[in-house]
Order: sequence, then C-alpha cells, then structure tokens
Amino acid sequence: TTYCPDDNVTRSQMATFIVRAVLRVRFDQPITAPTTPFFTDVPATDVFFPFVQKMKELGITSGCTATTYCGTDFTTRGQMSVFVVRALLTP
Repeated sequence: TTYCPDDNVTRSQMATFIVRAVLRVRFDQPITAPTTPFFTDVPATDVFFPFVQKMKELGITSGCTATTYCGTDFTTRGQMSVFVVRALLTP
C-alpha cells in the first residue's frame, strides 16, 4: 500500500521497468528472451532473468563487466539516465 519513492532501485528492478516500458508489456504478460544466460550472475531461475536478458538482447546494456550484470547493485540517477536514453534510442 506504499510507493516508497525514496527507496533505491536495483539494476535488475530497473531492467524490469525499462523492458516493460519499451516493449509496452503489462505486468501479466510474459517476456520472451534468450534462454542461455548472457551473464554469470543472473541465472535462469532469477525472477529478473527475462528482463536482464532482453536488456542485453536489445542492446540497452552490456553488463557491469564482460560476464556479469550486477543485478543487486543499486542504480544511481546518472546510471538510470543512460539506460533510459539507450532504451529510447535503440531501434
């Protein structure tokens, strides 16, 4: 029942927001994404897996390293702005 506007957002949560917005996918609609993990720290069992996969597939992210996404790290406003711009400019 609360929104918590001052709470931090993780990189995985941010992936969910951006993918749903870009693809205009409702909460009850599934996301289709590659099933082979792009990142070693986001296994297929992770609830955010399809969103992180789709971010990589769409070219919105390349991860925090060549092999990891760092999904539990918090996203700064600066980082978030880069993701939003990439999401808006990616065809």
